[in-house]
Amino acid sequence: MAQAITLRFLTILVLIWAGGCIGGNLVAAPAKFTVDALELPLALQVGRAQFAWIGYVEWAFLAAIAVVTVLSRTRPPALIVIATALFLVQQLGVQPMLEARSDLIIAGAPYSDATGRHLIFVALEVSKVVCLIAAGWMMIRLRT
Repeated sequence: MAQAITLRFLTILVLIWAGGCIGGNLVAAPAKFTVDALELPLALQVGRAQFAWIGYVEWAFLAAIAVVTVLSRTRPPALIVIATALFLVQQLGVQPMLEARSDLIIAGAPYSDATGRHLIFVALEVSKVVCLIAAGWMMIRLRT
């Protein structure tokens, strides 16, 4: 019984985390750059705030998943571990590079993304979301 409750709770956490990533990082983030009245430096400032807050929420989901797995003495599915690793690469590796570049653009430097940093972030984000959805699907299938 306790394992079934843990599985349900993990499923809910993982799928809500995936939904937040889709809505915040994959839909809303690029949408702001389609607004003609929003100059690039301002859009970047808004984007930085957006990614910071989404990051806080993702850290909270990750912490909740960790607490649930530790308290229930349950090992998280490999897909959650992979999604966690992807998130850590984003937050600790790619995001600081993007912030440094946006600082330069906000300060007036010419814009170019020759390094493809955004594409790296998007690839990590899509991979993370796929892992989270697949983990959620797998846990739902375990319950049936």
